[in-house]
Amino acid sequence: MKRVLSLVVLLVLALALTACWPGEITVSTEFNADGSGTRYIILEVMDDTLSTTAITNPDDPEGDEGKGAVLNDKHITGGVIAIQTWLEDNAPSFITVHDATVSGYVRTFTMSYTFTDFDDFLDKYEELVNLSPNLSWEDFDADELPTLTTTGSFTKTLTFKESKAIVDASLDWAIDGIFNSIYDEADLAGFVGKADISVLANYKVSINEGSLEELREYDATAPDGDFDGKVIFVESENFEVTGQFFNTTLLIIVILGVAVVGVGGFFVFKKLKK
Repeated sequence: MKRVLSLVVLLVLALALTACWPGEITVSTEFNADGSGTRYIILEVMDDTLSTTAITNPDDPEGDEGKGAVLNDKHITGGVIAIQTWLEDNAPSFITVHDATVSGYVRTFTMSYTFTDFDDFLDKYEELVNLSPNLSWEDFDADELPTLTTTGSFTKTLTFKESKAIVDASLDWAIDGIFNSIYDEADLAGFVGKADISVLANYKVSINEGSLEELREYDATAPDGDFDGKVIFVESENFEVTGQFFNTTLLIIVILGVAVVGVGGFFVFKKLKK
């Protein structure tokens, strides 16, 4: 009986001294003057099989809070690299799934899609949200949905807005699918759920020289249970960025128009003089 109790204690300690760390998602978008552009969805996952030493929990950089090392690979059937295969098999056709890369003990999975204008962006955005088994585009209010407004003539000003809620919704198809397809539910034993496997860690938008970035950072003063210090991820509920483009096409048209009018006027004047 003592042996059994000892094994149970050891198992509990083993779970206490290891921790899943969520895959950190970056959503990065680049807009051009005509509303076209590219959105990147980047997932970074710490893979303990790539490290010869224990991976320190980012919330416990000094290792004195007892949070234990990061252990992700064992919870995924086929290991962390299986995420790549799942994405290749399940991403919608308009998404490009790039080859996974490795830097140190982090595997990075990158997806991207281009859009020809803002209407195309909205169509693809809506398709991603509706791929979720839990959410739909109609679930969101107008002030939560993406918008792009354009003003000005010689200087064109673009303002893009969207909510964190709709960004998260556009990722749910992948998070839900990965969790329910390749995570080992029995191995997780109820201490890790779908909400624990990923986090929106970084958000970026650029419109020419206008940009917005909200990036993960370690805050040594942030309260975390009985201790201070933890990683802070994207906290904003809404995003807005404005950028400007000089409308060279319009300027050229105006210059040519003035030139044509000037030349025409010159010939009329000459003719009248005769």
